[in-house]
Amino acid sequence: MRLLHCVQRYGEDVAGGAEDICRAFAERLVRRGHTIEVATSAARDYVTWADHFDAETSVINGVKVHRFGVRNERSEAQFGTLSARVLGRKTPLAVQRDWLRVQGPDLPSMQEFLRHQSARFDAVVLHTYLYPTSALAATVVASRAPIILHSAAHQEPPLALDVYDDLFARVDGISFNTPEERALVEARARLAARCEVIGNGIELDGGGDGGRFRSRYGIDDGPLVLFVGRVDRNKGSDELVSYFREFRRRAPGVTLAVVGQPVHPIEPQPGIVTTGFVDEQTKHDAFAAANVFINPSYFESFSIVLCEAFLHRRPALVQGRCDVLAGQVRRSGGGLTYSSYAEFDAALSRLLSDPALRSQLGEAGRRYTTENYSWGSLLTKYETFLGKVIDDRRRSRTKVVGHVVPA
Repeated sequence: MRLLHCVQRYGEDVAGGAEDICRAFAERLVRRGHTIEVATSAARDYVTWADHFDAETSVINGVKVHRFGVRNERSEAQFGTLSARVLGRKTPLAVQRDWLRVQGPDLPSMQEFLRHQSARFDAVVLHTYLYPTSALAATVVASRAPIILHSAAHQEPPLALDVYDDLFARVDGISFNTPEERALVEARARLAARCEVIGNGIELDGGGDGGRFRSRYGIDDGPLVLFVGRVDRNKGSDELVSYFREFRRRAPGVTLAVVGQPVHPIEPQPGIVTTGFVDEQTKHDAFAAANVFINPSYFESFSIVLCEAFLHRRPALVQGRCDVLAGQVRRSGGGLTYSSYAEFDAALSRLLSDPALRSQLGEAGRRYTTENYSWGSLLTKYETFLGKVIDDRRRSRTKVVGHVVPA
């Protein structure tokens, strides 16, 4: 198959859930003999969308990547003002379109590329509903090629905006990461598209050296709690720090390691070690070093790092008010949930004091992940899904043509 993936950012040094999923699918599909291209911005930073890479075409690990320069970087003041007006209230569609453009990335040259090039692909794959790289691309592509959406949807104010109605109406297929994500989107929109819970593949052979991680960051051999992900208050990092600070008053020997890109940096304080963005090996070393993995996010469509923690047999403590995280933990049997500080304190205390429980939960998590998210079986399922969507589109257009111009 010839597939074009559209995503807001792309690259080996670009961190982000939807971005990671796009690159993982693109590179592995190339290895299976498909022709894969990517249309994306030249940005690395999703806060400003400032051009970081050259706006040109290059090849990364067998994937042809077309980067387009941002017309206008995001103005936080303008975006904040528009968000206050748009989110959570009824506003005209024209105002919502302005909000979408200001949110960014603003890529008119990518729209032109899609207008002239999308018809040469068997399908166009859009990654995450939220950005113009999907919401506006669908309008251009719909008459030219089948559209598959990886919605990456979670319960957040933008999902309710009318400006996304057209996107959900135009796509031919939707690949969901979890049953919770599918239920959320089906409740939000009346879907005519073929829908399937595909999930995301996980590398099963990542090994880590916990001692190396502790030595590198000056962490003693006491209990270590780990958070891996974007350090962003929208991902729960501020609440986690607040909860951990309170917890550590009773358990001063416990350390929290925060591994990830610091969108909202954490102030230096006792018991908390921040690493910033790290390479894959260092991330696996961190999992190996940890006693407990925590994901505090309220907004997830699928947690890759939770599955990675499970592969390292690490029990998880996750935000119970996030249906997706709670669902992943419930189905796997690999961890506990919390919805308040009292529950956080009780659950973390139990996990740190009971090695047998940690082992039991960690083994259950690993078993669940290896059975459900190995890349080989998942890609076979995905290829079958793509083929059905493409065939559906071909049959529907044949019927339309046959009706308009009778044989």
